[in-house]
Amino acid sequence: MALDYRGSQGGKTAAVPGHRTLRDSVEERDRTTAATGHYYGVTELTLRDSDPIKYERFYARLHSAVLAARESARFVAASPGSREMGECLWGLTTPEGDTLAVSLGFLSHTAIFPVSVRYMASKDYDVNDGIDDGDVFAVSDGLTGGVPHPGDFYTFVPIVVDEEVVGWSVGINHLMENGAPVAGSWATFSVDTFMDGFVCPPMKTGTKLRQSQWWKALWERRTRAATMNILDDKMRLAGCAMIHEATHRLIDEFGIDYYKRAIREVIEESRRMIVDNIKQTTVPGTYTGCAFRLVKYKGLQNIWSHADKNTLIHVRGSVEPGQEGLSLDTEGSSKWGYHSYNATPGGTDCAVFLGMINSFGHNTKVTAGIDLAIERNYPSGSIYNPDNEYTSNANLWAQTIAINSVGFNAVNRAMFSRGYLEEVFSVDGNWGAFQGAGTTEDGTSYGFTNFEWLGGTGRGAYCYKDGEPLIWAAWSQIATIGDAEEFESTVPPLFYLGRKLLKGYCGHGKYRGGVGNSAVHWIVQPGKHVALTRPNGGLSCTTAVGVGMSGGYPAPSSFMISARGTNMSEIIAEGGETPRDARELLEMVDDGRLKVENLEIWKTDCPELAFDENDLFVDAAGASGGWGDPLEREPSAVIEDLNEGWVTSYDFVKNLHGVVATQNKEGEWQLDESSTVALREEMRNKRRQESVSVFDWWSNEREKVLKKDFVPEVNQMYAESLSFDKFDREFRDFWQVPEDLVFENEEE
Repeated sequence: MALDYRGSQGGKTAAVPGHRTLRDSVEERDRTTAATGHYYGVTELTLRDSDPIKYERFYARLHSAVLAARESARFVAASPGSREMGECLWGLTTPEGDTLAVSLGFLSHTAIFPVSVRYMASKDYDVNDGIDDGDVFAVSDGLTGGVPHPGDFYTFVPIVVDEEVVGWSVGINHLMENGAPVAGSWATFSVDTFMDGFVCPPMKTGTKLRQSQWWKALWERRTRAATMNILDDKMRLAGCAMIHEATHRLIDEFGIDYYKRAIREVIEESRRMIVDNIKQTTVPGTYTGCAFRLVKYKGLQNIWSHADKNTLIHVRGSVEPGQEGLSLDTEGSSKWGYHSYNATPGGTDCAVFLGMINSFGHNTKVTAGIDLAIERNYPSGSIYNPDNEYTSNANLWAQTIAINSVGFNAVNRAMFSRGYLEEVFSVDGNWGAFQGAGTTEDGTSYGFTNFEWLGGTGRGAYCYKDGEPLIWAAWSQIATIGDAEEFESTVPPLFYLGRKLLKGYCGHGKYRGGVGNSAVHWIVQPGKHVALTRPNGGLSCTTAVGVGMSGGYPAPSSFMISARGTNMSEIIAEGGETPRDARELLEMVDDGRLKVENLEIWKTDCPELAFDENDLFVDAAGASGGWGDPLEREPSAVIEDLNEGWVTSYDFVKNLHGVVATQNKEGEWQLDESSTVALREEMRNKRRQESVSVFDWWSNEREKVLKKDFVPEVNQMYAESLSFDKFDREFRDFWQVPEDLVFENEEE
């Protein structure tokens, strides 16, 4: 018996005269939206206003369908990232790919859905091949699908009624392993897209809500975690099938004409509310920020000589809220390069809309309305819009999250200027993860990614209170680091010795950010081989953003430690203590309790590290930034941090906050109030004595600019950024330098 996979109005697109194609739909959408300033030319919300109960019931049915898909389908998955941590999302779109409704999860992917659909429309998929109701399409390519990195995989299922595509159900999840030369989800050290792993443009992989057998074979032959990837693929399709069926039933109930009008009104309504939120919560102006990401490839690219260099990526963004919405301009950011940190416009949108949705989508339906309210400029040739179609975007998340931080903090400053306090905080994108591959003793190969420090990070300080640890993730509403046991079963040789908040690991200020996290992994019975890398955003020898908030310090960067050739077996045999976080490991090495033949602390990209029996791997990430002058922190809060152990060094606290304290017989710290007042006044006076006028600072720095007195990586960065007119004008106007001052671009 054939599977009954379609609603009563299902069908197939056909290349016949008068047939409405995907290309027709996209062109009409763009034409009417541009001409009227309203989505699809919808100037009046007639369905909503004439019968608001029916209208809201219609949308509630759509939304409940995508929510139900997530809550049911994710239990089909084998990977803990999707099943337990929520590294997934389901949604429903218009025929043109514009988002109508999304589940919990990766909300910012809503801005990317149209990229795949528009590509299929431009290539006439429905005309040349036909698109059947219940067909299955897959995409993981950044250029043609907007996917932020190849580790994120998309499934699209068309909803066809009377030979016309009327919508798409979409499922996304983050793979544990995607088959690149560097194993895991983010292929570090890729120099072009041919090293990015299992990357595919939008392609038909199944029919009638069933995947083809050849598709399963590709997962088996091209990835190291085939079983998990195949089950995750089934998970995405299962959720899409649920949405597909629910949408057909909805159309049967409400009628196709109501459906077509309602989906456009929903998006237009959302757009209007987003624009209103921007106007009501921000002060108009230009808010500019920057961040930097070091790509340290020098000495590690012995095969690809053109990529054997270090690169300092300049991340620059200007945010301008106004009467028609908000604009983001990235002109002045670096050019693309031969590394894995390039982006595409779709992938950049995915990062940027993290902050935009969180800031402005709080009281409306999460639809393409947010996309329509935010204007973006990603200049051609830049790292966010390469003019080379073969650039790698395998690890773009490690730097695009910085443009989110720049944009998010700009919005927070605009809201703070308007008088909002509880809504704004210091934003850092200091996420972490580790990934790799191994071979068991019996010859079985496997690949893995541990998402724990991606699932939950510290939230930055507010303007009125400290930030909290672990409870925040910019990319999801559901912050969770998952169960350690899940990851131990995924990576057989790695066992947790500890997973803790790391004392003192935060950005300080009047209010400190939430402290970051650290874990210690012990290698036991590694089999024939096990090795890993670390692809995270903060692992770059730089802070996540260029400045702290209102005088606060930015968060310290992520780092990792490899300790190879240890005496762990002796320590355990004797019942001794084992390290549980990075600080404890280093203390044990310093006092001789832990013997290590090779100890390396990595603050930037590291090559794939092989581990053996009793080796240790330690990671730390998730620290968040502070807010306000550290000298304004309440002394009682400093004493509380000392007594609760959130800071470990009294000398550090004294020098940072100007707080004087003594310990009683029980070891508790007590404030010396009079000495604190005197010390703080002394520190403020010293600041005044050491300070220079802005003019003197500017003059001294200008001399460095004129001499081009910078290390090669900075010179190269300026050469790239100055190739864009806007930044060139800003740079020359600010420093008042002549037009003939040129930074040489070694690439040209």
